[in-house]
Amino acid sequence: HTLDARGSSPRKGVSEQRKKYSNSNVIMHETSQYHVQHLATFIMDKSEAIVTVEDAVRKLKQLNSKEKIWAQEMLLQVNDKSIRLLDCGTQEELEDFLLPTVQHCQTVLNQMRYPSILLLVCQDSEQHKPDIHFFNCDEVEAEMVHEDIESALADHKFGKKIRPQTLKVNQEKIKQRQSILPPPQGPAPIPFHDESRSFRKNNQNRVVPLSQPEYDRRSSSQDYDESRAALAQKIEKETVSDSNLLFF
Repeated sequence: HTLDARGSSPRKGVSEQRKKYSNSNVIMHETSQYHVQHLATFIMDKSEAIVTVEDAVRKLKQLNSKEKIWAQEMLLQVNDKSIRLLDCGTQEELEDFLLPTVQHCQTVLNQMRYPSILLLVCQDSEQHKPDIHFFNCDEVEAEMVHEDIESALADHKFGKKIRPQTLKVNQEKIKQRQSILPPPQGPAPIPFHDESRSFRKNNQNRVVPLSQPEYDRRSSSQDYDESRAALAQKIEKETVSDSNLLFF
């Protein structure tokens, strides 16, 4: 075989890509897992001019046009109780959205350089305002993940059993995709890592994704320090539990 630029044969490269794809995108029993890229999290707030989902999509488009989106790879898992976000490498849980906290789920297709986007609107009992999360579905179609989540929500809310059939269909799609070609590569992430754009654990093992307005205020160190202090104060006041999510 001829060698590619990385010194391995093209056939081996294809094999490795397929292996990575099959490890990332898998359905077992009532748990499904998809490789995604977290693009942004906004708080739905009048003061930030984000009142509707359409406002949030518009904001994401603005960031996209200014190349201010830094994609973070992660695994999105769906089960009969929650939607979990995991670190690709360590499998560490980054977030756990219980199904009753998911208010809305939809796709945003072919509207920017990320062509297959899934959005989630979530609000738990301790949040005054909902958050809206955007994920690029770079290895499976956003519609597939959307149908999975919608069926999980319907089963949880109405006691139906729609999801097993949905998972069966999705599993066939994943197998078909895997057998044809290696998954197409999504847009290369900009080689710049900014902590404020990432999901991360704080000192009490809770995830704190900061919204874009928080990032915009980074230009003022005073504002940033104040926001960090306010965040720390808020964390101290709240009781830590696995079901409580904190967004600031």
